[in-house]
Amino acid sequence: MDKKLGLKVKVNENPVTNAGFDKDNYVLVGNVTFVERNNGSKEFTLNVSGMDNEQNDNVYWYGTELKEGDTITFEVIEAPFDDPQTRTKSDIDQEARIKSKLEHYHLLKEKLKDHIK
Repeated sequence: MDKKLGLKVKVNENPVTNAGFDKDNYVLVGNVTFVERNNGSKEFTLNVSGMDNEQNDNVYWYGTELKEGDTITFEVIEAPFDDPQTRTKSDIDQEARIKSKLEHYHLLKEKLKDHIK
């Protein structure tokens, strides 16, 4: 079995999660998002989430609002990982996902046909 990698996430030096999967088919996302809107509203957030493709589940480990001066640390780590806080079935089934990927493939194939040898 290949070594499994995930993310150790700290906020202001405090560990908040060791996120990752002990499987081969997944998506793991650690992201910081800054949103400022024309109406003056703002969102500054950290989220750690992913997709368990084998179970067709969306998973969520951690999220928080951020403020100026916060320090976020992402470290690539090996297992063991924390269990997600939540796990919900994806609204998109596997067949719909494959159909979407095929549509994207054919669109790109046509768009890039002059560059394919």
